[in-house]
Amino acid sequence: MRLRNTVRRGLALLLAVAGLYAAVFGLWTARGRSRELTLTASKADHLHFDIVELTMLSADRSLDESFAAAPPRFVVMRGTETVTTIAGIREMKAVRVAPGRWTAKWPVPWNAPPGAYRPALVGRPDLAERLRIAPFRISRRVPKPMPKGLVVATLESVMPLSSMKITAPDGSKTDWRGLLDWAQYVGADAFWMLGGQTPGLGKDEVWMSANLKMIPQVAAECRRRGLKFGVYAMFSLTMSKVPLPGYEYGLEIKDGAPVVTRAISIRDNKRLSDVAAFLKPYADDPNVDWVGLDYIRNALGGYELVDDFVAEMPGVTVPQEWRKLTRDERMTWLARKKIMRRDMAFVEAWEWWRARRVALIVREIKARLGDKALWAFTLTWEKGWHHGQDPVMMNDAGVDIDALMFYEADKAQYAAMMKSWNEYIKHGDVQVLPGDIFDWGLHQKDEAGPAEFGRRMKVAVSDVYGDGPARGVFYHDIARLIWGRLGPWGTKGWADEARKISQFVKSQPEK
Repeated sequence: MRLRNTVRRGLALLLAVAGLYAAVFGLWTARGRSRELTLTASKADHLHFDIVELTMLSADRSLDESFAAAPPRFVVMRGTETVTTIAGIREMKAVRVAPGRWTAKWPVPWNAPPGAYRPALVGRPDLAERLRIAPFRISRRVPKPMPKGLVVATLESVMPLSSMKITAPDGSKTDWRGLLDWAQYVGADAFWMLGGQTPGLGKDEVWMSANLKMIPQVAAECRRRGLKFGVYAMFSLTMSKVPLPGYEYGLEIKDGAPVVTRAISIRDNKRLSDVAAFLKPYADDPNVDWVGLDYIRNALGGYELVDDFVAEMPGVTVPQEWRKLTRDERMTWLARKKIMRRDMAFVEAWEWWRARRVALIVREIKARLGDKALWAFTLTWEKGWHHGQDPVMMNDAGVDIDALMFYEADKAQYAAMMKSWNEYIKHGDVQVLPGDIFDWGLHQKDEAGPAEFGRRMKVAVSDVYGDGPARGVFYHDIARLIWGRLGPWGTKGWADEARKISQFVKSQPEK
């Protein structure tokens, strides 16, 4: 009996000691947790159109109070170097969004090198041992491969195919199939035609319907001839000054007041849905090899985006009286800041943010269309940034071929554009297809005519990338080759020059 009581007392003592140790350990662990800080990104992997949200968490009330007096400051490191991002942002002051939760936003730099990046807390070396940091990555989407030596002829016209009369390269008279005859004559491997143009002929009709029923027939004829085939739609720009109901249109500023343009706003979700719905049947058609997007940018105006821009883009400062300004006054402020170009950090922020918004549209359309290869046309001034496009963002968003429109530039401007592209992209960054237009007027009626067209195209092939020649070209557009402003050389003169370019492209070494 004594032995049993002794064992019980010993067991009770052991349990009491264990409980004490557990309580002490629990208090120590809780204290450790309350002292620990974490600094992490909103996700582990980011693309080039992302805004990285950095968050620091702490359960230490006294630390939270000290940060209220002097908010934490973050930077982003790549290796041992601090990264300067869009609009000169290098160091970010965090904002308290909840007790113990501080955040800052960091836009991914233009064409940032892929790899590991690490947020860091600056100015508080005393917290180094308590701070736990999670790195993040910047990655690139890998596009569907483009055939080497790809030559594309486009058709931008929506003239009715059913009534076309065309003189073929051999001099014979033919119908719309003459378009394909000329495409093949210039050495094209593919034919991309405009399908979706707004508005239609009928009242409130969204899409021009003249050729829609014939597109499957064109696709089948291309297939028969061994040509690849693609259909594209214009996203923003419309061909009417009368707005269609149901859409929000882009706004321009004239004489200090907003005016409606003929371009649908890039923030209009109905337009996104309508374009995706238009392209979906072609994306599902096995006879269609690509679907495409043109005017995938705020084609005209864009000042209706002012409040979105100010709310979303880090680093944008506004006048003290901002909340008292009317929307028209805020749009006018944006227009003046952009046009005067005195604050280049602000201009860069505006360009980056618009390119991000366009990329988000592309990403959503790509998601709705499925796995079909997608191309888009990009204007080439200032690497596309001037128009709210960035080829690297487009790639990451889902564009497989970025068709670069090297149009409407004189010789000096053309050389400057090529230099900027050569310094900006390499083959691993984005898959581009440089192009030029069959139009003597848009070559400033150069006395060399099509020879100047050929010179520019060869320069584009050779120099658009910083690490080797492009893998293809496109010619815009076949209707202009037949009926356009061609000077004394006529259709045959321009077509013969295009044939030489096609041979040049196909002779380039593999990269």
